[in-house]
Amino acid sequence: MEFARILVAARGNGVDQVAVELACKIGKKSKAKIFIVYVLEVNRSLPIDAIIKPDVEAAEKVLLEAEEYAQDNDFDVETEIIQARDVGPAIIEVARQNNVDLIVMGLTYKKRFGSFTMGNAVPHVLEEAPCRVLICRERKP
Repeated sequence: MEFARILVAARGNGVDQVAVELACKIGKKSKAKIFIVYVLEVNRSLPIDAIIKPDVEAAEKVLLEAEEYAQDNDFDVETEIIQARDVGPAIIEVARQNNVDLIVMGLTYKKRFGSFTMGNAVPHVLEEAPCRVLICRERKP
């Protein structure tokens, strides 16, 4: 299976680098174009275009590291920071706009009320994605 356009959804967690590496390995044969997006979730009490400098700076750092890795491995890369109310729908919109063949998402191992949880974004992407989705969950502690 070959993928020409791969979207990596970065979240600023320890799994982002693994997700980018995985996308590069998967897209190596076809020299896929890689899109790396970081969605800043904006609280509903703020305007959607509110600039939260520490969050933007953290997102820029994550994207820069991911972009450097992909470029060092000879990939055509585009990065983007998107501000949205909800992460999942924003990822789906980017996937549709860029006609991607695969979405790669990193997932941290989290428990809520004693049970493993994927949060809201991952289930939304799994349900609504117009393409294949690959989830890379970090190891269980």
